[in-house]
Amino acid sequence: MDFFIQSWLFWPAVTGQDTTISETAADGYDWPGLPQVPAMQRRRLSPLTKIAFHVAFSQPISSTTPLVFASRHGDLHKTLELLRDVATQQPLSPTQFALSVHNAIAGQYSIFSQHQAEHSSVAAGDSSLHYALLEAFAMLQEADCPEVLVVYADQPVPEVYQCFTTQPAAPVAMALLLSNKQGIPVSLQHQPATAEAVVEEARSLQAFLLSDAADCNIPTSRVNWHWQRRVHVAAA
Repeated sequence: MDFFIQSWLFWPAVTGQDTTISETAADGYDWPGLPQVPAMQRRRLSPLTKIAFHVAFSQPISSTTPLVFASRHGDLHKTLELLRDVATQQPLSPTQFALSVHNAIAGQYSIFSQHQAEHSSVAAGDSSLHYALLEAFAMLQEADCPEVLVVYADQPVPEVYQCFTTQPAAPVAMALLLSNKQGIPVSLQHQPATAEAVVEEARSLQAFLLSDAADCNIPTSRVNWHWQRRVHVAAA
């Protein structure tokens, strides 16, 4: 499938890519400051929501641009706290439950940004980012959809689940504004996996976009994703 990457942002920022003021927390991460969100609400946002908002707010989109949010694990920390409350027979917080579901971040983004276009949420294991791109590409085939914003965010799972996976090793977020008309022309193909899976798909894609490489392979546990830069000739 062929499309354009009109713009993109990765968090944690690479040198020179992002100058937004951040807040250094006790855990050592420079969480985004998010001046777009009122202070009262900002304090209540989870770390995963903060980094997803940060990369999403960085992209200049119209009020009709669809959003595809993706995360391998979502806000699993919230879910774990709810499960612990169930185990100890504590009453569950309706608010925490509502914010633990996978599409909560996309919903919160639409509220804070007053963005009322359609949005969807994708969770597809270690290919979550790429399946979100596949979803966005399908949207681009509609005649009235010139661009789609893809937002990916994930964080290390709680310690109790780390016997199942250690990916990602650190919080990560990425926004890509896809277009069918302008930007970096790329091609994305996929085949059944034939190589050992890479550590993280988002960081591998970031490395490709920052490089001068003509193509790259990003193997996940079940799929090998092949990226290639295209030579695009504009119509006369």
